[in-house]
Amino acid sequence: MNTILQPAELIESKSRNSNKNVRGTQNHRFIPGKSRSHLTQPHHFTGAQTIGSLSFISPTSYGYVKDLCSTNFGSKHYFHLIPNDSTVCSLLLCNRNETAWNELKLACQTALHVLQLTIRKPLALLGGGCTETHLASFIRHKGINVPECILKVNDCTQTEYKIVTNAFCNALQSIACSLEHDKGKILTDRKYGHFWSIPPDFPSNVKWQDLVSECGCGLYGNQEELNWCLLQDIHSFAPQNSSIQQATNSTGHLTLDCFTAKLHGLQVAVETASLILDLSYIIEDKN
Repeated sequence: MNTILQPAELIESKSRNSNKNVRGTQNHRFIPGKSRSHLTQPHHFTGAQTIGSLSFISPTSYGYVKDLCSTNFGSKHYFHLIPNDSTVCSLLLCNRNETAWNELKLACQTALHVLQLTIRKPLALLGGGCTETHLASFIRHKGINVPECILKVNDCTQTEYKIVTNAFCNALQSIACSLEHDKGKILTDRKYGHFWSIPPDFPSNVKWQDLVSECGCGLYGNQEELNWCLLQDIHSFAPQNSSIQQATNSTGHLTLDCFTAKLHGLQVAVETASLILDLSYIIEDKN
């Protein structure tokens, strides 16, 4: 997406004296005169480095743009930085009505926010519900034999600990189940604990392997005998971890989730549940 920024003071002062400083040949040199909080977009789009003063500017501190033009929106005037990278493009959002347009705009803003989080912390999780089902299987297995010291710290019995563990695992699985929109059946495998979906109406004499194609994240297909079963019928087992090499060498397109966004969502969910348990009164919203 091309960036439209408010004019930097240094460039703005030059543009008042001569139009040739606003438009020119390729590789304009760009020195932003804004505060540090406004430098994120110029830094990503031009590669410019922040400097302490203008007394001495190293050539390595300059950022480069392909072109620079001015544009007006109402009473405001902007400079439009056009980056060198040809893979960056403008995105025009449109839809049939105001409501649908607002929903589309919100979806794009959310996607952009997740992309920014991924750039800041380049970590990803397997998506398509596979992380949730795998994590649920792992936690349920770990909750079978809990050391006495942990039970003592949490002031609970083995049975109480298992009830809480199962409730948390069911909550994780419900997140994965929400990805199924065609009323199909949801399976999991007893090797990796990944998420699999099959059509709602299937013959009873057909094997699971003939119904599944690939897991939710796309890392595994039906070529392996993974011993599938319905998600709600799963029993405790120790799922194997998927190696980074498997994901890197995968020939298909993987579905990934942003690590930061997923972690933040789980933290908010746990904190909210803890807060509700601490309240004496709960207001139910039936709207």
